[in-house]
Order: sequence, then structure tokens, then C-alpha cells
Amino acid sequence: MTKKDDQRVLTELEEFASEVGQFMEYWGFKKVHGQIWCHIYLSQTPLDAAELMRRLRISKALVSISLKELLDFAVIEEAGKSERGTRLYKAREDLGATILDTLRRRERKMMARIRTSHSLLERLDPQELQDHGVERQKVALLGMLIRIVEQSLDQMIKRQSGSVFDLLGMLSQSFVPQSPPNTPPQRPEIT
Repeated sequence: MTKKDDQRVLTELEEFASEVGQFMEYWGFKKVHGQIWCHIYLSQTPLDAAELMRRLRISKALVSISLKELLDFAVIEEAGKSERGTRLYKAREDLGATILDTLRRRERKMMARIRTSHSLLERLDPQELQDHGVERQKVALLGMLIRIVEQSLDQMIKRQSGSVFDLLGMLSQSFVPQSPPNTPPQRPEIT
């Protein structure tokens, strides 16, 4: 591989890791978590902190903190020691299980807080809500939406494992309307 080809690969890898980082940031992680995970996941061999510092051009402190957090979320795991005696890290191979664990740890807790907060709002006196310009029907509609999201989330996370494609299929079925918008639901035929 020529130096030019080598640089092109590194540039594309860096750009991709940055995009993964931005995606992870959207989901509540830090961008650096996604970048580190991406490099570790795509690597043919486990990586140590020094290699991640070199690739991402970030400080030892940031790499150390981020690795600890990624270990806590169980998206990476230790993979022994390098010849220099440094800890090596590899990505958890089962992406489906990784996503399910993250949903169990974070999203379920977040939905419980949303449900509790909504419940308190729903219990307020209807006249007080009206006096503050809050439409009670919309509060109720949001309550239904919260229950639907929780049910979909529960359906996903009660699975012990599954491929990423299984999870994506479940997600798409959860949020795709069963009939086109503005079409009245069909009554089942009684025979």
C-alpha cells in the first residue's frame, strides 16, 4: 500500500468514526465514546489506550475516562495485555445484545422518569391546567404515546439476544402504521 493509499484509508476511517461519534452523541453518549468504540470495533486486533490516543489525537485522560465508561456500559471488554504490558480492548461482538443492554440500562429508566412526570401532570386539576393554557386532551394523548413507546421498548428488551437485524425489524414494525394515514381501520369479518 502506498503512503497516499494509507493516508486515504486513515482519513476515511477518521471521518467514519467521527460520524459514528455524532450518532452516539445524539443518543446521549459522548462523541468520543462513539469514536473510540468505532476504532475498537473495526480493528482486526485489540487496541490499547496509546493507540487510541494516536488515532484520535486526544489526551490520555480523555481516553482513560472514556474507556472506563465504555467498559461500564459493557460495549467493550478487556482483551488481555499487549507486549508492552498495557491493557488491550476489544468490542463486544454481539451488537444485538449490546444494544439490548443499553436499552435496559438507560432508555427503560428514562421512560420511567417520563411516565412518572407525566402522571403528576395528569393528576393536576383540569381547571388549573386550562388556566395555564395546557390542553388536557394533548396531555392524555402524550400519555398514550408514552405507553406505546414503553410497550415497544419492553418487547425489545425482554429478548435475551438477537441480531441487530432482528432488533431493527422489531423497531420498524413498532413504529410503522398498520394502515395508511386517514384510512379508517378495517373491521374484521365475522363468519
